[in-house]
Amino acid sequence: MENVDHSVENLTVRVNTLFGQRLASARRSRRVSQSELGNRIGRSRVTIANMESGKQNVQLHQVFILAEALNVPATELIPDSVMVKQDLQTAITDAFIQLSKSTLQSRMGGIE
Repeated sequence: MENVDHSVENLTVRVNTLFGQRLASARRSRRVSQSELGNRIGRSRVTIANMESGKQNVQLHQVFILAEALNVPATELIPDSVMVKQDLQTAITDAFIQLSKSTLQSRMGGIE
């Protein structure tokens, strides 16, 4: 069960990160500052920064509020399943490479 909880937590972090990237991209392309977007939705610049960095969970209704404030469809902000799968696959591959390197280094270190 612990592995499942960890996997769900990783997925949440990945989705938040991808959402934040899309939010930042939409905001920048419309030349809106974090402060201005915050003002439009009644939140602080720090809240917008945390959303964009993936540090803050965004509820579904907030996605629609953000989309309206930026005059974009909500679907532009929400990462699709293909993006999430690709991002997770990259993360898994990177973790496997790191583990492999670490294992090789520890085994090679013991050989003289």
